[in-house]
Amino acid sequence: MVSAVSYEYLKSLMGAPGGIPTLDGDGEIPIGQLPSTIALFKGQFADEADLISDFPTAELACYAYVDDTLSFWYWNAGLETPLAPAWVNQIITESDYDDLTNLAKSMVPYIIIADPPAPTP
Repeated sequence: MVSAVSYEYLKSLMGAPGGIPTLDGDGEIPIGQLPSTIALFKGQFADEADLISDFPTAELACYAYVDDTLSFWYWNAGLETPLAPAWVNQIITESDYDDLTNLAKSMVPYIIIADPPAPTP
């Protein structure tokens, strides 16, 4: 037999950090109850426009696969104005990577590729 004390204790753990997750109206655990280190896959998209159309904003650790770039894109909340938070391709040229702030660099697991050679006249 369950006592009122054990019921109240279990009820106090529902939705609490380190406690028991609850479900929202869609039967999913709300983002705020998930660990901050969890990665959230948003799906596979034909191109960047489709990704942005479906998810104009996202949360830290969100990522998606974009077919036309053959790469994963990550939500980077650390980009600064005028760029603003945005989806970014993990594959980036060395010079574009150098132009990022340290905070922006820390927000996405970039794959750095060599800059293309300058065209010859």
